Amino acid sequence: MIVDVVIRLSSFIIYVFLLNFFFLDGSIDLKIQLKTIVFVCILMIIIALNTSLVPESVEPVINIIVTVGLIVTIAKHHNIPAKEAIFLTIIFLAIDFICETLSVSLFESLLSPQFGPTSFLFKIMTTGITMIVEILLIIGAKLIFFKNKSYYQSLTIPALLTLSSIPIISVMILFSFLLSKLNINIQNNYFELFVVLGILYMNICILYLYNNLTSHLRKINQITLQNNALKAERKYITEIKKTQKTIQSIRHDLKNRFLVILGLLDQNDIDSAKEYLNKTLDSVSTHQVMYSEDPVLNYILNEKSKIAKRNHTQFNIKVFVSHNIEIENDIFAILIGNLIDNSLEAVARLSAGKRRSISLVIKQLHKNLLIDISNYYDPKEVITRKSRQYDGLGTNNVKTIVNDYHGIYKQWTEGATYHVDIALFNVARD
Repeated sequence: MIVDVVIRLSSFIIYVFLLNFFFLDGSIDLKIQLKTIVFVCILMIIIALNTSLVPESVEPVINIIVTVGLIVTIAKHHNIPAKEAIFLTIIFLAIDFICETLSVSLFESLLSPQFGPTSFLFKIMTTGITMIVEILLIIGAKLIFFKNKSYYQSLTIPALLTLSSIPIISVMILFSFLLSKLNINIQNNYFELFVVLGILYMNICILYLYNNLTSHLRKINQITLQNNALKAERKYITEIKKTQKTIQSIRHDLKNRFLVILGLLDQNDIDSAKEYLNKTLDSVSTHQVMYSEDPVLNYILNEKSKIAKRNHTQFNIKVFVSHNIEIENDIFAILIGNLIDNSLEAVARLSAGKRRSISLVIKQLHKNLLIDISNYYDPKEVITRKSRQYDGLGTNNVKTIVNDYHGIYKQWTEGATYHVDIALFNVARD
């Protein structure tokens, strides 16, 4: 009996140090409060009395209560928020039962025929294995998941209930397993009911997590769209600034150019004046094609046309839109830019000698906007197309914008031509 008490108290003291190591974040005073020491001593007395005096059927329940009290006490000492403390208490209980179940299973598989659960060797071996595994798990959890973690924001109640579902079910199942191994009778009917209700609760929590995860992913995708829009807007503004500087420089020099022309005309040197005037006109020309009244759209189409020309790709553009389109410039930039980028990438992957061509039509019909883009591609790429879709955000961004505007997105192939059609409704003023 004395040996049992010593074993229990030794494992209890080790557990106290483990909990302090786990909750320690380097930002609090290492000095332990007197009331904490007193409460831990009281728990040690309860452990000793429980091991020596309490009936075997009640002992596991008291051990659980003492463990919960110890975890809550250490967590409170380290100023862990209440909801975090509750969640971590459930996690630690699950770890305890996992370690004890593992130790019992290992012992039974190796020494079960010779020694029963009441033998001295059984208690020494199972307690030792439990503590070793528990030390490894808690230190591993601290170093991998909770390294330098400070609990500045507590869990919400729905999150707490959801995250605790699996550990709670694990504790129930493992606790019943240990009771059966220690030959302690349990009410199977009640236990089965608890397990069924627990599994139901766990699946409801998984659905809750799924809903929150998809919502979180949607927010991430929206943030990605906003970042891409910001980059497009900044690029456009940068280009405008460059253009303005160029115009200012040309205006500054224009007066002198006019004086040169006047001088040539005074000398009746008409041919030299014409030649000089043509050079001046070439220098002030921006070589920009005006596809529409939207300067952002014009800039994007001109930039993409330059890229296509550098890649020896024929790029046919037709735009029939008015100035009353109500799609935001940055959103429009992402939509058109990503569509063209996808086509440019597909054409760039064509082998030498293959025709490289892209066709883009942007057409407004009353309040609706139709976008059609097609390009040549290699049909053999069907095998690798899925991986590229998952790796890139271009197509996902396009589909997200179309869905936000309650539009229609359609893609298909005809031979070696890839088509994408988009219809956006009610996106123009009367």
